[in-house]
Amino acid sequence: MDVLVVTCTGGERGSILNPKLQGDAYIEEHIHEVRKKEMDEAREILGVKQEWLGFVDSGLPEGDPLPPLPEGCFALEDVDKAAGELVRKIRAFRPQVITTYDENGGYPHPDHIMTHKITMVAFEGAADTAKYPEGSTGRRSSR
Repeated sequence: MDVLVVTCTGGERGSILNPKLQGDAYIEEHIHEVRKKEMDEAREILGVKQEWLGFVDSGLPEGDPLPPLPEGCFALEDVDKAAGELVRKIRAFRPQVITTYDENGGYPHPDHIMTHKITMVAFEGAADTAKYPEGSTGRRSSR
């Protein structure tokens, strides 16, 4: 069975959780390339296909009150426009099953929540050629 992992952002504002890499200036400066390499290696190990949507990571805001999200980040994108990018991937790959985060994003990460939103819109939108006319003919996944 073919599996496609669609990655919405480059993770460029993500935290470095590995204590051995924390404080490493090269890693911090090139986190986008590190994330890409991590994904390439994971894809190879898992034997899956992987594609990027290319949105900019929102980061995980912390504080009370929470600071505003950075301008131009994924979580602030127009849901229908962002879903259109995913619709094209769904129509091209033609999956039988689509999985995503729950409406809370697993934990309240703004990009995970946005991923849930665009996936739900894209799930319906992939079969709606009136709403998303670009790309191939409509396709509805079974689950």
